[in-house]
Amino acid sequence: MGNNSLLKIGLLSRVAEDFKLLFALIKDYWRGDYRDVSLWSMGVFVSGIVYILVPVDILPDFIPFLGQMDDALILLLCLYFLEKDLKKYREWRTRQ
Repeated sequence: MGNNSLLKIGLLSRVAEDFKLLFALIKDYWRGDYRDVSLWSMGVFVSGIVYILVPVDILPDFIPFLGQMDDALILLLCLYFLEKDLKKYREWRTRQ
């Protein structure tokens, strides 16, 4: 396995970990256990979800592969912009 493959595996595991953390944050926020989330992050998250759920996309979903790529890119961008709040949340969880 080359360095490129290891990089892809590391990136995929990081993305998977961030999604798990994001869903845990949403759950704790919903229950009222954790509220230290910026308005910016909430806006980014809601905008990303709306983009994915609304049937009108930059690349329509009926185009094989490409139609799903823009949705995946939006999700990755959301994670990138939420990184600061995810880090704060991860630290909060370890202190609990």
